[in-house]
Amino acid sequence: METRRSALWRDPLRALLTARVGGRGLCCLCAALCAAFFAGALASLAGETGAAAVALTGAACLGLLLWGAHAALGDGSEAMLWLCVALTGALAIAAHLAMLGIKPGRYANTIAPMLEDMYHYDLLTAAAWEDGSWSGGHLLVMALVSRLESFPRMTALKLFDMVCQCLCGCAVLRLSLARGAKAAGAVAGMLACVLAPTMLLNAGCWLHFDATFSMLALWGLFFLLTDRPLAGCALWGLALGTKLQSAFLFPLLLPLFMRGKVSLRHLLALAAAAVAVQAAILLDRQGFAALLARYAGQLASARESIGLGDNAPGVFGLMNVASVREFSGMGLYFGIAAALMIALALLRAKGTPSPDAWLLGAWLLAAALPLLLPQMNARCLYLATLLGFALAKNARRAAALAILEFVSLCGYMKSIFGVEFLPIAFLSLLAIGAAALLFAELTDALAGKEDAHAKAA
Repeated sequence: METRRSALWRDPLRALLTARVGGRGLCCLCAALCAAFFAGALASLAGETGAAAVALTGAACLGLLLWGAHAALGDGSEAMLWLCVALTGALAIAAHLAMLGIKPGRYANTIAPMLEDMYHYDLLTAAAWEDGSWSGGHLLVMALVSRLESFPRMTALKLFDMVCQCLCGCAVLRLSLARGAKAAGAVAGMLACVLAPTMLLNAGCWLHFDATFSMLALWGLFFLLTDRPLAGCALWGLALGTKLQSAFLFPLLLPLFMRGKVSLRHLLALAAAAVAVQAAILLDRQGFAALLARYAGQLASARESIGLGDNAPGVFGLMNVASVREFSGMGLYFGIAAALMIALALLRAKGTPSPDAWLLGAWLLAAALPLLLPQMNARCLYLATLLGFALAKNARRAAALAILEFVSLCGYMKSIFGVEFLPIAFLSLLAIGAAALLFAELTDALAGKEDAHAKAA
């Protein structure tokens, strides 16, 4: 104690930065950091509509990231480490806030008129909107935002996506810890998830909300891997009711069910959650047929508007001329076959697959299925990139993650700004190569080679 006091008197700044904090001291430090961010954001947004709400949401998001970091770092870490985490998180949130003023053409042409139409109907009718391109979870958010009068609706949508993105980051951190990652790697994955260019562009410049279904899918995966199948399946049901792309992970349910980790009642909970998030459609008396036909209508619309793909990498990006009628069926069959092969590999593995192997299976499903299925777009690798931040622990996985992020970024640049960095055929080859790397990683994990390498090291 005397040594600590003397060090505090001799070099107070160094002593404070190297002090280990926990308990109430850590709570006070995090609260002070969030308050400082709120004050700075409020000062920079002075004079803008809803500045206080924007700054408060940003501070809450920083609090979410610090909460996530606590799961990895725990009590007793140095104050300097917490300051570094807070600074990086603040920069990531500031980057999201800086894009609030960007008005995508999609908002002016599609979303703004839709919100204005919703405003003239009651909330139930708005939540059951008959526009087939929107599903239950997204419709609920749109319906609530349409009620806003004094606060900018576009800003509200982007803020909602930012919150979901931070929750995605926290899920990435928890998944990293579940597979045995070190604390520093887990925190780095969380912060990289919030800072990634594609995550910023998705809502900031394109006003899509892929963070919503991804957040539900990632947390559901975490609960499934930590023996909480009811919560996991319920979240997957909510994700399915929000966006069909969440079904990329559903082949995992087969080996989970056969290995006794998921039961029939859990699968029924998944179906019930998927219906519950779209209950407004039933309450609006459109019937189950309208609810079940929602995704079928979306697929039919995509088949007519984007054909086999829309700036999406994959096997169809390698074809100069391909008929939608003939090749879309082929892609669907190949996708189902690939999903069953991955599920069978996890099912037939010797012993119980490790959490790392389960997550590799999920990553491979999210990265490989979009390369085979038709009607994919430039955002089809969003979930795969998020899973990569949780799993990139060696050079081969880091290369796969870098490739997927680069391919997605090139697709975004083409779709948003009309700038083509590389031909789609070359990007497709890169994405297929990344999927091959992940397949090799999954093979090694199921064979126990990674454990042998770790013991040898």
